[in-house]
Amino acid sequence: VTDCQSEIALDQVQTGIGPMLRIALGDSPRLGVRNITAAERQQDRRGHVERDQAQQVESLRKMFLAMVSDIRVVLIKLAERTQTMRRLSGASQGGASQSRTVQVWGVRHGDREFNIVNNMAGESAIAFSAGGQYLVVSNANTWPDNNRRLSSSWEADFMKYISEGGGALFFHAGASSFYGWDDYRKIGIGRWGKETFHNAPIVAGLYGLDQKHPITKGLKGFQIMDEIWEKTELFAGAKAIGSLKAINAKDGHPIDEPAIWVNQTGKGRSFFTILGHDERALLNSGMRTLLVRAAQWCAGKAVTFKPPVEMSLNQKTGKPLYNWMESDTTFTLLNHKEIVWQFNYKDRFQRPYFHPLTVNNTMITCVSPPDHPWHLGMWFCWKYINHLNYWEYLNENRSAKTGYKSEGSTEIVNSKITRNPDFTCDILLNINYHPLKGETIMSEERSYHVSVPDKDGNYFIDEDHLFKVLADSVVLDRTPPAIRGGRIQGGYAGISIRFNQDFTSPVFKSSGDTLQCKKCDWQYYGFTSLTGKKVGIKIVQDTQYRSSTSSWYIINDPLIPFYYFSPAVIFDSPVVLKKGTNWRLKYRIQMMEGEAK
Repeated sequence: VTDCQSEIALDQVQTGIGPMLRIALGDSPRLGVRNITAAERQQDRRGHVERDQAQQVESLRKMFLAMVSDIRVVLIKLAERTQTMRRLSGASQGGASQSRTVQVWGVRHGDREFNIVNNMAGESAIAFSAGGQYLVVSNANTWPDNNRRLSSSWEADFMKYISEGGGALFFHAGASSFYGWDDYRKIGIGRWGKETFHNAPIVAGLYGLDQKHPITKGLKGFQIMDEIWEKTELFAGAKAIGSLKAINAKDGHPIDEPAIWVNQTGKGRSFFTILGHDERALLNSGMRTLLVRAAQWCAGKAVTFKPPVEMSLNQKTGKPLYNWMESDTTFTLLNHKEIVWQFNYKDRFQRPYFHPLTVNNTMITCVSPPDHPWHLGMWFCWKYINHLNYWEYLNENRSAKTGYKSEGSTEIVNSKITRNPDFTCDILLNINYHPLKGETIMSEERSYHVSVPDKDGNYFIDEDHLFKVLADSVVLDRTPPAIRGGRIQGGYAGISIRFNQDFTSPVFKSSGDTLQCKKCDWQYYGFTSLTGKKVGIKIVQDTQYRSSTSSWYIINDPLIPFYYFSPAVIFDSPVVLKKGTNWRLKYRIQMMEGEAK
């Protein structure tokens, strides 16, 4: 740290900031304290807020455009702060201007998509039409100028649109606007009131979903991490169709109150939920299901969007009924037509992986999340081979449009899948590792044996990797971890699991005394699922066929959310293999409901 006004000792960092930063700093010879000015802090905070808001709204737009393709979706975003509004409306030049700027964008009809940005203060910028051709969606609010109004012509057009059958969907603070406009309150249903409050985001459980209403019919309750409003100010005529329970994070008092409402104004329908504070909440499968089904209902459509199987009340139960399903790039075990596990190979991601892995209809893995598109459920991948990156995709090749390619190729040259009569399965792969346009430098014979689920629905996958070096030498390397003088996120390579982003309440267990047991034979990573089940995965390293350089690598970040673990095979140091060397690694991966013993 340069430009320091005073020096501090490393043990002060350990105590005052945290052990992870202390590890990252290593043996740095000099640390210091630099006072950040108020202006710098405000600029940093403003940048974070703007980035977070832009990311949230863009994710929301993409979600609706992808899932509600037959409805014209109009997302309304009002500028959030008075200064911004004054700058946009010209009021900063002196005098209070009555004009208000509203951005309306992200309209889709059929296969056509287009964006518009208009000033609605004067004439209505949207030719609103009745019959549910449009759906207006808002997650914006007018705080702190709650008495703000739009132009009389805009408000009249909006009310005409609603009364003749248009739809409006609001979530979280999306209806906390125009407090002096009584008709808007009726449509928006819920808003921040004098007694409303919230604390830090917590895990809440949705329950009591109305089985007679089209939006929530057939749905189980679900878990979500969100900012929970208490004592929301409500329009008295709205109907609650779902409630939530939680424990307040600040003082521990129980929360139990309605969380989802609907209302009718003329022929128009509206929906409101207190949920949906941030992108973490919007990633939740239960929340996405709720919003898309609400969008269909508000737009006057039949509610046809199917929930994840674990949220459905119509699941098949009783004796298992297994069957196989196969395509050119996938091989799948089904139970009553629902996926138990699926193996993927020779598809667009250019490497073999398992996804989804489920237990009793609860999905455990996720694939290609926005934060790390190369994370593929359960997969094995090297980081660097002879200094070329086989892990991340190239910047210009990391989307469905461009295709997915890394500097090095993990090429499947042969595959054989054996279906056994007892519904176990054996998969054999021959894999070549080489630069994109170069010769093979290492080959691999890989086998998977997948067990049939037991009476509790649990099963395992045995992996066997035999690597053969064909070049003069092969260097298997990784980004050095902080503990080895590198980066705090370094060290990963080998077999990896990326967990479902709906999960909450992580639990760890290992064969050692503590989680600091980097050399333990096995580790378990478990969670509370979307519907409240306890599920997880245990990885067991074969004591005979394991690397002396491996250490457990765990990421536990509930905010993204980012749950990942791996017996990182070259965490401690690179491995150099000479020509003709054979190197073998073996693992057992156990998918289970309930916690590991």
